Amino acid sequence: MIMEEMVDTAKSVGLLGITVKTLQRLEREGRLVPAAGTASNRRRYTESQLRATLESGHAAGAPDQD
Repeated sequence: MIMEEMVDTAKSVGLLGITVKTLQRLEREGRLVPAAGTASNRRRYTESQLRATLESGHAAGAPDQD
């Protein structure tokens, strides 16, 4: 089994081209669920999750309403 690189929130939003609030909204809506969390409750995503989010168009769309 090949281990996939885990990406933190800051790098994730940069790769997706979205804000942290948008990332949080995607998580609340169940569109992007963290693959792991650290002991200090920091979220981590896999590169394949981020690719799938981009391909699905979930990262694009209406701006944050927060």
